Amino acid sequence: MEINENLLNSELQIDSIAHAHLAETAKWGVFLSIVGFILSGILVIIAIFAGTFMSSMNSTYGGAAPMIGAGFITVLYLIIAVLYFFMSLFLYRFATKMKAALYSNDQDTLNNSFLNLKNLYKLMGILTIIYLAFIVLAMIFGIGAALMQ
Repeated sequence: MEINENLLNSELQIDSIAHAHLAETAKWGVFLSIVGFILSGILVIIAIFAGTFMSSMNSTYGGAAPMIGAGFITVLYLIIAVLYFFMSLFLYRFATKMKAALYSNDQDTLNNSFLNLKNLYKLMGILTIIYLAFIVLAMIFGIGAALMQ
């Protein structure tokens, strides 16, 4: 705990090397967030047409489409698109505010930039915890099903 208090008391500053790293990170952040916005839009389009595609595949080949349901697939893709959109939005806000803070030497903009980065990591962490919980549940149900036979 002393290390964190010492870092806060030492009034860290952004030197030229850190400035260059943050500027390059911001450039890549803008690129990745724009790609994320585009992919979110594509996922929404896929979600809209997933029902038609699933019913078409079911009538042609038969399969598990009635069990899963086209509506479920549509909702799942929409949820993924919304989550990906918000991750891209936090990244975009981080990158643009970081560029602005480095250009104007504004501490409030820099702090706001890091707030968006924190929100991005928090969202990614929560999604990772949910994903790991689903994996653990799948393993438990898989082991349980194997033991039942």
